[in-house]
Amino acid sequence: MVPITDQTMAAIEYAMNALTLRAEVTANNVANSEVPDFKASRVSFEDQLLRALDGTGIERVLGPDVAGTGDPGDAIGNNVNIESEIVSMMETNLLQQAMVEAFNFKAGLLRSAIGGA
Repeated sequence: MVPITDQTMAAIEYAMNALTLRAEVTANNVANSEVPDFKASRVSFEDQLLRALDGTGIERVLGPDVAGTGDPGDAIGNNVNIESEIVSMMETNLLQQAMVEAFNFKAGLLRSAIGGA
């Protein structure tokens, strides 16, 4: 069976993969919040996804960018900000939920189009 895909489904898949990476990076930041000289990272993908949806095509978009935050460190050289990490976790979770809902909506449209219930 050949999967039914289009630009919307590809964008949802890209976003879900990037959000999963963001959740992993955030969890790593939290896990290392007490490690001397640890530098926190962030995952960025929204600009690339927007370019893809504006016409570049999702298949030509680079993967998510993982980079250091550049925030100053504390007394032990660690720059993890727990409050920011918690906000990032909550935001990522909400975005993942939105992507699941978008996928389910699109799948429902496809089911209706082929005569399913």
